[in-house]
Amino acid sequence: MLCSYGHGFSGAAGHDARSVLMDVVAHIQAGEQTDTPWRFRLDELAWRDMVDLLKHDDLPFVGLWCDGVDVHALFLPEGYPLAATLALEGGRYPALSPARVASSLYERTIYDLYGAEAMWAVDVRPLLDHDVWSATAPLSSAPGRGGQHKGLVSFQPSDAMSAARGRVDGRGPATGGLAPPFYTRLVLSGSVVACGETQTGYAHRGVAARARHARVEDVCRLSARVAAGCSVAHQVAFCQAVENACGQSVGAEIALLRVALLEMERLFQHLYTLAALARLAGAHLVASHCMALREKLVAEAAPVTGSRLLMDVCIPGGLSVRETAQMAQLCTQLYEIGQQAYPQLVLLWREYPGLSALLARVGQVQADDLERIGLDGPVARAAGWDCDGRRIMPAYDGLWRYTSGRQGGTAEDRALLLLDEVEESLRILDLASARIGLAPAANHTLSVQDGEGTGLVEGPWGGVLYWVRLAHGRVAEAFCRKPETAALLVFEQVLPTHAAEDVELLACSLGVNAAALDG
Repeated sequence: MLCSYGHGFSGAAGHDARSVLMDVVAHIQAGEQTDTPWRFRLDELAWRDMVDLLKHDDLPFVGLWCDGVDVHALFLPEGYPLAATLALEGGRYPALSPARVASSLYERTIYDLYGAEAMWAVDVRPLLDHDVWSATAPLSSAPGRGGQHKGLVSFQPSDAMSAARGRVDGRGPATGGLAPPFYTRLVLSGSVVACGETQTGYAHRGVAARARHARVEDVCRLSARVAAGCSVAHQVAFCQAVENACGQSVGAEIALLRVALLEMERLFQHLYTLAALARLAGAHLVASHCMALREKLVAEAAPVTGSRLLMDVCIPGGLSVRETAQMAQLCTQLYEIGQQAYPQLVLLWREYPGLSALLARVGQVQADDLERIGLDGPVARAAGWDCDGRRIMPAYDGLWRYTSGRQGGTAEDRALLLLDEVEESLRILDLASARIGLAPAANHTLSVQDGEGTGLVEGPWGGVLYWVRLAHGRVAEAFCRKPETAALLVFEQVLPTHAAEDVELLACSLGVNAAALDG
């Protein structure tokens, strides 16, 4: 529920919800104050009371992580960070998943990496470590002996999956394509999915381990590689977190250039997603038009930004763009190229035989379910949930406008929303070009100080948030909230009743990304 900032209540029921929400916030703030103004330490009883209170409120949940000594839960009331910290007791802590379903994936990750057990968790299956690592709990103070099944990963179903009856089918993890390894187990009733679950971890890269006690610039570079197509969003969110931890901020020109890069990335990634959706739906002509436009835009941007994938274009305190002085001209060129091709692309998409009908029967989701699970971004906006992280970024003032208005929550609604946002990103680039100065923007020399900070950015698939703790000039710990976590839960939830042949199309439309999930 990351984008619940600005969420309003009305009537008597609304006042009750607001009262409960404030009770939870007050409960956390009644804990022991830490060196960070918005993080409070609770004892186990207070943590358990917090979990009970969270079952009856709308406090936006960001994520849960561990540092080997403590476990931390981060919330976002009214768009501001609020964290609760609990010391591990005997390597255990009360689970948050009974109150926040999305935290189950974080709890499973924590157990795999640190060996810290979430008591009363809703799901205790491994998420990353499938008994093939060289050591168990590798980030704990005393890693254990690794599994004995090197290279052989077996699927571990939930009780519900074990009890399901029907023909069993599986997709992945190796497909022979470019997609990262990802396994989906299906129980079919005829050709329709009766039950479905996933298994990840095949592409685990050890991002958490590589970020610990690393140089700030190295973690910044690492953040650009967490999720393909979302590099700028991760870099900017990480840089904001570092800058906030240091009590410093960038100038208006740098902030505006970051906005331009974020919108370029949104433009490129939306076109890539639309091409993938069209290809999976059998509309290869539409897919080729989407990729042709994307290639024209990427080819224009690469010489200026220095990267086709927009990697390594942002650093704490500034930018790392090859030709900063040409950014205004680039924004104009991208707008002109896009505007020339966009009307034909929209017409082709809307009139291609059978495309809308196929997408309209795939992946319908409700805004209330998305808010409960915590999946924001275009998936939520296409279901009628008014959420967009650009609303709270000052650099977007006068540039951004809310573009959704769709309510159906189907794959067709999501595709049409992406088309709308392509046009909106082009418009933002056009407006930004008039504001960007001709002289190269100057980076700010960042003095790295001990502290904690968060940074939030609206990426192509939703809110990307980083929390960092800096110590002795390095990144002591880092945590990343990414929309792919909640997307996996939504994917599993809506799999039943879908045709088996539509599984890959459903995953694409929801933004499921195995590499980003595995970390």
